[in-house]
Amino acid sequence: MNRISLKVTGAQGQGINSVGEMVAKGLKRAGHHVFGYREYMSVIKGGHSSYQLDIADSHITSTEAAVNILVCLNYKGLQVDLDSLKEGGVLLHLIPDWKFGEDEQKIIDERKIEVLYLPMENILKQFASRPIVGNVLVTSVVWGLLGRDHKNLKEMVKEQFGHKGEKILEMNYRFIDEGKKFKDDAAGSIEVALPKADASRKDDLLVTGSHAMGMGMIHAGCRMYCGYPMTPSSPLLKYMADTQEETGIVIKQAEDEITAMQMVSGAAHMGTRAATATSGGGYDLMSETLSLNGITENPSVMVLAQRQGPATGLPTWSGQGDMLLSVFGSHGEYPRLVMAVSDSQDSFDLMPEAFNYAEEYQLPVTVLTDKNTAEDLFMQPPYDLKKAELRRGKLITDQKELDKLKSTDRYDPNAQGGVSPRWLPGAKAATYCLQGDEHDSEGNVDEGGENATMQMDKRMKKMDTMKAALPEPELIGSKNPDTLIVSWGSNKGPILDVMDELGDTVAYLHYTYLWPLKTEKLEEIAAKAKKTIFIEATKQGQLSKLIKMECGIDFDEQILKYDGRPFFYDELLSRLS
Repeated sequence: MNRISLKVTGAQGQGINSVGEMVAKGLKRAGHHVFGYREYMSVIKGGHSSYQLDIADSHITSTEAAVNILVCLNYKGLQVDLDSLKEGGVLLHLIPDWKFGEDEQKIIDERKIEVLYLPMENILKQFASRPIVGNVLVTSVVWGLLGRDHKNLKEMVKEQFGHKGEKILEMNYRFIDEGKKFKDDAAGSIEVALPKADASRKDDLLVTGSHAMGMGMIHAGCRMYCGYPMTPSSPLLKYMADTQEETGIVIKQAEDEITAMQMVSGAAHMGTRAATATSGGGYDLMSETLSLNGITENPSVMVLAQRQGPATGLPTWSGQGDMLLSVFGSHGEYPRLVMAVSDSQDSFDLMPEAFNYAEEYQLPVTVLTDKNTAEDLFMQPPYDLKKAELRRGKLITDQKELDKLKSTDRYDPNAQGGVSPRWLPGAKAATYCLQGDEHDSEGNVDEGGENATMQMDKRMKKMDTMKAALPEPELIGSKNPDTLIVSWGSNKGPILDVMDELGDTVAYLHYTYLWPLKTEKLEEIAAKAKKTIFIEATKQGQLSKLIKMECGIDFDEQILKYDGRPFFYDELLSRLS
């Protein structure tokens, strides 16, 4: 894979995302493969943030630690990120009269880094313009460093700002011209060569995992979404709210996570496909209602967008430390399904399945994502809008079938596979009681030992029934590998990108469905492999513990990371080579 990367750094509020996103849009339209990654601190303004854009000659789903172009909108980027520049890289900064320290100058000299100072304050004063236009100036310079035609940049600016009138448009054009002039005068022939373009991908979507998940929910028939803001689940709440006029979905921002989960539970009991999303601390608050849905056999869907904990931890960074929480969290034993998305494709594809499984087996479903998947920018081929199925299980709405029901059918301990008929409040049918106490077959409180055993067995029987129906983990690569890599979630992107460099003797087994856990394929492939490697963004290797508990497999090596950052492409390649 031929790849380069661009990083824009600055404080929150300086518009660093706008530079990266504009360049991403332009390069995608030209057929280049791009991938966007954000880092930001948990402050509204200030701090140190960055937007990195990776560009390659084939599909790319990871970012790298070393970059070709570094843009520093303030001094902090010079101090923190200078060492990330590759040999022959370009540094563009906006800090007047900056003096590099001895160690910094050594890096610049040894790596033959080109240093360009853009006097943005002077240019803004010259045209009596506001600082916000400076982002267009910076984008224009970067555009030139990538060897792109500025006519294309003007076309994109017209699309974005044309509705604001000719005066605003002309001002933006002026700064595009100034950026081109600066590049030509100060940088001359300095350019970073782009990887070869692929015209077949120029019409791809540019979406984050949150956008993809929101579209997947809409496609799945979700009619109510309730949430409470908590990074990194907030972008999903925003997307659903932004589209509510088009979709007609009821959107509720609750006063807290407990209320959001209870509103979803009530809607689901009434037959509505409803969902919520939160992060680790919010999931803790929701767990009591999840347990309630377990005993009432009420289908519910929630998204757990992971970040690095414990407690508030690193609230705007990523991790996978909530996996065991989703499998074992909340009180008592009850059936549940835990699944994980990894990119923009299955963030869309898996949401219909989450609702289908919830209704087929009448249980809570947790869909794991993380800050990386939720906020990374993916190039995505248009989605197949005909592929998804609508499976509502044993939900009965036909009046002839409703007439046949008895109250004891709802929680019949002898129900096949543990799944009983389900009918909705207000239906012309037998009535039953829905409550959180242990109950008999028609929902009446019954604390007898024999009944408690029968009802627990009935509910937990669903786990075996569902496990048999779940897909196996996905094997990518050789069926007889020398090295078998096992992982899940957003690690898939860097692993697949690295595998292109490792040859045909490496295979990757990717887990989407984490609980109940299927291990037959893992046991079969691991027995053939000379070496097994487990990769996860945790300290404890949580899925590996679950695997050992289920089938006894110990991995030969574990690559674990828990600093809130993703596995970078170059970092992981070095660890696996």
